[in-house]
This record gives sequence, structure tokens and C-alpha cells, in this order.
Amino acid sequence: MKNTEKLINALTGEGSLTFAENLEFATELEKKIPNLESQEHEGSTLWFENGSPSVASTRVAVNPTGHIVFYNDKGRRFLYTDPEGHPLHEALWTESDGEMRLALARVQLDNRQWVGIKPRAKTFQTQIDISSHDGWEKMSLDDLREKAAEAWRVPCSEVKYFYNDEHMIHQGDGKYNIQLTKDGLYALHEGNFDKSLFISFMFQINWARLDLIPVVELFQSTLPGTGGAVFEFIWGIHNDQSREEELPPLRYRGLPTYPSKEAFNIFSAFFVPQGPEGKDIKKIFMDPMTSHEITWTPQKHAPVRYFSDSHKVVITAQDGYLYKVTVHDDPITFPFTNCGGVRKPPIEREVTVGTQTFILMEGEFGREIPFDPVWGLRPQTQPTKAQPKPPFTWKWFFNGEPPVVDPIKAQYTVPFYPEGAADVDESSLQPMVLDQIFYYMEMAPAMPHRLEKINKVLIHTFDTVLAGCIDCTKEREYTVLYSDNEFAQKNAQLLWNYARSRDQLNNLEKVSFLPEKDHISHAYSEQYGLIFKWIPFMYHQDREACESMLKTLAGSLLPGGFLYLVGPRPLEGLFQHYGLDRLYNDPIYNMPFFRQHLKMCPENQVNPDLCVFLLEKKAPEEKKEIQPASDQATSHFDGNVPQMRGFKRPN
Repeated sequence: MKNTEKLINALTGEGSLTFAENLEFATELEKKIPNLESQEHEGSTLWFENGSPSVASTRVAVNPTGHIVFYNDKGRRFLYTDPEGHPLHEALWTESDGEMRLALARVQLDNRQWVGIKPRAKTFQTQIDISSHDGWEKMSLDDLREKAAEAWRVPCSEVKYFYNDEHMIHQGDGKYNIQLTKDGLYALHEGNFDKSLFISFMFQINWARLDLIPVVELFQSTLPGTGGAVFEFIWGIHNDQSREEELPPLRYRGLPTYPSKEAFNIFSAFFVPQGPEGKDIKKIFMDPMTSHEITWTPQKHAPVRYFSDSHKVVITAQDGYLYKVTVHDDPITFPFTNCGGVRKPPIEREVTVGTQTFILMEGEFGREIPFDPVWGLRPQTQPTKAQPKPPFTWKWFFNGEPPVVDPIKAQYTVPFYPEGAADVDESSLQPMVLDQIFYYMEMAPAMPHRLEKINKVLIHTFDTVLAGCIDCTKEREYTVLYSDNEFAQKNAQLLWNYARSRDQLNNLEKVSFLPEKDHISHAYSEQYGLIFKWIPFMYHQDREACESMLKTLAGSLLPGGFLYLVGPRPLEGLFQHYGLDRLYNDPIYNMPFFRQHLKMCPENQVNPDLCVFLLEKKAPEEKKEIQPASDQATSHFDGNVPQMRGFKRPN
């Protein structure tokens, strides 16, 4: 195959382009490609018109790894593929007032799902009135920013970065209209924006001249592989823009930032961190007050992906080192990772690399795949250190028979939030509610001591966060009733990984994940020291159904036992009748964790009658160790979230 034929196949491949303007330009470029001139430049091959390669005249660049970049007539990349022509991302650029803007972008994930970026997806506005403050007439915009920074507990420089003078419009008499525009992240059904599912907002980026690294905490709560695919796009357009002029280093910015170990790792894969000399860079990054002080410059060799139709896998490599392998149509969302014997692979899925092949190992079973020359993989000759064999696999929680799951639906077992003023669904609320439960555990006097005495636990209709309800530090008998196969599998795997990393699997031998429809009657014939129960929204208007559930729960709770109940507020009128003491309660709309969420999605709503309760079954012979809820438990909270102890939620 001629080189130009390979380029044309990549440009015109099925699903490579979806935006009408790109399709139109590609039709013209397809005709030009056979007549383009080519030239080698720093390991890449540039294909250009008009006699010499430049930002404006270069139409195609084939990178040293074989990956192909296609540029429009303004020198902006609109398509990026692997060497075989599989599309990795597509970008649509528009020109307004002489300036180029990114209109839309989409990136393909390893699992062949697509995620979209919509710049300037929404502008939020709020009105403030400072006329009641002494000396308001003399207050400058910087004074307002300093007060906002103090309230939000972020550096004033970050407030000024996102709220410049154009975003703070004085309307007279101490009144201001405050505006903030955000980009949006979407899951794209069938690969286009016609059927998109909103994921979350992220702070606005100047995509035409990159100026910041966005909050990647979002990527930990979205489809697997989103973070890597989005950063592949960011790294690529940063490289493109660096052809025109040297760009200043990027900084991680947000109000607030959400630094984490995972964020640092993904940044470091694509960019080189630099900080004050002699200081611990990672420590500075992990502090939300100083995260922005670390500067990031592009790695010379970023991670690259290769799709293999023959082996039905996607491999991710960096400078010849194989990092991970994802299998097409895999019902399990965890890839096979190259741990090199240094750390334990997630759910025992490991890729071991030899001299001419690599092996996808899952427990004791393996599949060998030969190197493809196009991948440019380096052999690994050092022996891999064998990890200690775990006492059981994640399938143990299902008695060795995990449920059948849909490979596509398994990718979507993440929280999804409304784009505007609508109620958050119960599946996406559950992670926030679980944080509130940990908060109660933190607040309640003597709770750790009392939890130590609990030996049997029931978890029911908490499908999204099943793993987080299970404490790995002590052996207990857990009965987990689930109704969603995909969430149950994901949580079993998260729980297994979390416990394995801490050598606590032996404490989980009595954990049983059971399908609700087959085991609900037997489960409620037992008694427990602790119950987690979420009453589904569909029953909230049915008083008889809710009371029946409460009666059953009270009957299955041992005297002195605890019930974490999520349901409609009117239920509290029945607690005393069924021998339950209310220790703490909060409407979800007022929880600190929901208030934190509103910083990212300000218009999201929740039913004001939806409450989280901590209840105790009366035990007259025992002296109460927990006092009634303080005002703090139900007050508005918009500060930093406290650290939790007790039951730990797997990351």
C-alpha cells in the first residue's frame, strides 16, 4: 500500500469523522493527498502543499510512532488516528472575529465508546448585593475577590484568574452580576452529539491557546479511560500550538482544585512537573492551596494507543514501554496492567511482557499475543516478581458465579448528573449520601467502639456504592442484596482491590453478594447489628409501602443495632412506633457533600423531602452512648469536607 493510500484510508475510514464541516473539508483533502509533497522533520513525516511545510500549509503529519494528524486550512488538527487509521479524536474548529475557537471535540476510549467536549457549554450567573456592608462604596473588585477567596478557602489569585473584570459586571448601588462560563463533558452514544449524555462541567479552557490543565477529578467519575483520552488530545494540541510559538507551562487550576494521587499520575504521564527547588513537588501538588504553583511542560514521548482488530485489543505504550492492554467487548472494565511485579494488579489482571510477545494474565489463566512491529514495543527481559497468591478472587463474593453483565452497560456504571435545573437521580446521589454516612460515623461519640461489636450487616438497594458500605478492617458477615448486575460486579471488584491492597482479604470471607429477587425473603428472616437501606424513589409517595419496609427493617434489626436509612422525611413520624430512636438526620439538599457538588453543577436539584437518617433500635437495658443530633449536624455546610474514619470507602 502506498503511503498516500494509507493516509486516505485513515481520513475516510468509517466513523473517523462526524462533523459536517470536517467531512466537507476531508472530501477536498482526499483529492489533494496524492499530490502533496512530503518531508522528514525530527522523526516525523510532514505532507504539505504550496512548496514548503508551515503551520498553514501542512495538511498531514505522521509522527515517529506512526500516528497520523490531519490539519485543516488554518493549521488546526481535526483528526488524529493510530497508524492503522483507527480514529482517536476529532476536533471541530470555527473562526469568529478573526480568532479560532474549538467548537466541539470527541475522543474515542479504549472500550470504543466516545466522550465529547463542548467548550463554553453553559454560562452561570448570580447576583450579589454588597450595599449592606460598611464602606461598600470604596470596595474594589479585588476586595470582592479576596472575600470570595476567604469564603471558598482558595488563593485569591485563583479567584482572579477565573473571575476577571469582564465576569464581574457592576450594575450600580452595590449590585453585581457575576458570570462564569464552563466547558462540558459528555458521553456520546453512537459516537456523536446527537445522542449525548451529560457527565459534568469543567472550568473553561482556551483551547485555541492552552492556558490550564482542567480538573481531572471528573475523569475519575466517568467512563473508564476518559482521562487518558482527553489528555492525549490536550497533549496533541499543545504540541501543535508550540509550532507557532513557545507556550508558557500549564498550571492545574480550579475553584477549588481536587488534587489526588491519580491526578498527579495522569498529569505526569503527559507532562513534566516542576516546582520550587528543593521542595517536594507531589506534596505541593496535593495541597489545594498550592496545586497551582506546580508548572507542567509536555513530555517528549507521551503515551500512545494502538487498536488491533486482529487481536481485538487496544494497547497503551510510552516510549516503547507497554503500560496496559484493554480487550474489546470485555464485560470487565479493568484493563490488564503492567505492574512489573512491583505492585499488585487490579483484580489479578496483569500484562507480562517478554522479548517478542506479551501475556494477558488473569489469575492462573493467560493469553499470549505477539508484538506487532508497528507498536514499537521494547522487550522486557528482567524477571517479574511473583505476587503472593490471594486467598480468593473477587468472584468469591458471588459464590464463584458472578452475574452476567452487558459489556456496554458495564462502562456506564458511573454517576451521571443533570446538565441543568433537574433532580439528580438516586444512583448518582448514593456516593454523596455514603459520604454523609461516614460523617455520622465521625460525629457520633463512641461509634467506633460500638461498631466493633457488630458481627452481621445487611446492605440493600445501595447498588451504586455497595463496596463502600463494607469495612475491610474486621471480619463480619455481610449480606449484600443487589438488583443491578453491572453495579454489583463493579463493586465486588472495587472491594476486592481495596482489601487486597491492604492485605485484608481474609476479613471478607463472609461477604455474600446475592440477587435481591431470589434472596430478599431469607435475608430479612435474619437479624443484624447494622443495616444500610435506601428506599427507592418510586415508593416515596406510597405510605403503606414505606411503612411496610420500615416495619420489616425494624424487625430485622437487633436491639441496640443501627439503621442507616435513606427515604422520605414523613417516615420519621413512624420511628417511635417501631422502636427506633433517631440519632441524626439531614435532608440531602443540605448535606455538605451535596453542597460541594453544587460547586461543579450549580443548578442541580434534589427532592427537599429526601433525608438521610441514622436510627438505633431501642435497647432499654443499655445506657445511651450517642446523644441527639447537634445543630451542626443539620446546618448548612459549605466548607472543606472532613476526613472520615471507621468504615472506609474504596477509591
